[in-house]
Amino acid sequence: MEIWFIAAVVGAVFAGFSNFCFKIASKRGYNSELFTLIGGLVSVLAVSMYVLWSAETLLGYGWVAPLTILAGVIAASGGIMKVYALHNIDTTLFFPLFKLLSPLLALVIGIVFFGEIHSVVEWVGLIIGLTVPLLLINKIEHSRQNNLLLGLLFVLAISVTSAVAATLNKVAIDFLMPNSVTLWYASVGVAIGSAVISLYKVNFDIGKIFTRDKISIGLIWYSALRSLLICLSLGLILFAYIDGTLGVVQTIHSMYILIPIIFSIIFYKEHWNLQKVVAIVLSVASLALLG
Repeated sequence: MEIWFIAAVVGAVFAGFSNFCFKIASKRGYNSELFTLIGGLVSVLAVSMYVLWSAETLLGYGWVAPLTILAGVIAASGGIMKVYALHNIDTTLFFPLFKLLSPLLALVIGIVFFGEIHSVVEWVGLIIGLTVPLLLINKIEHSRQNNLLLGLLFVLAISVTSAVAATLNKVAIDFLMPNSVTLWYASVGVAIGSAVISLYKVNFDIGKIFTRDKISIGLIWYSALRSLLICLSLGLILFAYIDGTLGVVQTIHSMYILIPIIFSIIFYKEHWNLQKVVAIVLSVASLALLG
């Protein structure tokens, strides 16, 4: 078993716990922009300490540096939309669809832009994956969800941002930018993206962002925890990109969906049935074949 594969798997585990924090934020009604903004600032601080410890330089990477910052900005917009999506649809519906669409988009990008070659088995995975939306989207789910159509639109938008951000990070690694430096620029991008979106929503009145009705100890704690977990996850994924292809690494990373789904069923009593279990199994099987 190769080291990059182990890194991708462990990174997926950290991502699973990190994404459950989004569900907690949604259930507790935390301000989405503020939740992501605080997380971005914590990421920059934590990664800056790591860069200092590793004695890496942040200069001399040309156009790759702003490209990686852009990846962070795009990821921040996806993170903010994720909280909104979970306001409208259940975790057991959101994550199977999201982590089917995102790897598929990454797979296509890998083929078109990186010349990655995949087998017939992986294409079978695509066909199996097409059955997942049919199992998850029906009239019963429409009545059970807060707003099924809006939630699905968020899923599509988040899947696109996730695939694009992953592609830009892959480009940075392929151009030999060190993992710690890539992680730092991406974290700066998350902080910038979160700040701009947060300011835009309050008409650029900084004082309105940190009002008492929006900020709380719980929000700060879960935002910081999610940030640290996602930093660990992204660091491992970036390492996996060195030897692994975009499509395969994204596929392995997608296995994290099981953690927030199971935790949401246990702690928030989300609805589940045999149909959803089959959909989740097919989703994972599809992703496994794609990998």
